Amino acid sequence: MNNNFFNDSADFLNRLHKSKAFLVTKSNEHVNLMQIGWGYIGYMWKKPSLIIAVRHSRHSYEILKNSDEFTVCIPKVGEFEEQLKICGTKSGRNYDKVKECSLEMAEGEKISVPHIKGCDSYECRVMYRQSIDSELLAKDIHEMSYRNNDYHVMIYGEIVAFRKYDED
Repeated sequence: MNNNFFNDSADFLNRLHKSKAFLVTKSNEHVNLMQIGWGYIGYMWKKPSLIIAVRHSRHSYEILKNSDEFTVCIPKVGEFEEQLKICGTKSGRNYDKVKECSLEMAEGEKISVPHIKGCDSYECRVMYRQSIDSELLAKDIHEMSYRNNDYHVMIYGEIVAFRKYDED
């Protein structure tokens, strides 16, 4: 694995915050995309890790309940903006977002979930899933993000492969 992903962790967080990222999941042969804007990168259980948040109501969560792999693809700031909008507003239950967004996919290096060419890609294996407990959540965060009680599940993934966009 290319271990330079931590050298780019500040860039990862900056791009995730400014332009969002793609969460790529796979069920059988169906590849699904979702826009994400929250995440953490670091070490957990002595492993390089990425933590993402997916709401219970999302199609991607349904896939992740039965899959132990996902890829996070982060474009350069200002790139893939239209595709990210589609992936943030349409459900994979009803749309083939890979086709609709005309994205070029490439096989994963260590997992069966592909990545999007032109993005930095983090291939992950699920280590843990944790639903947010509303009783433990600060009131201001509940008011800001969970008024409709559609809580996130935190998905802890071990980073098993990393690919820079210029390596495609």
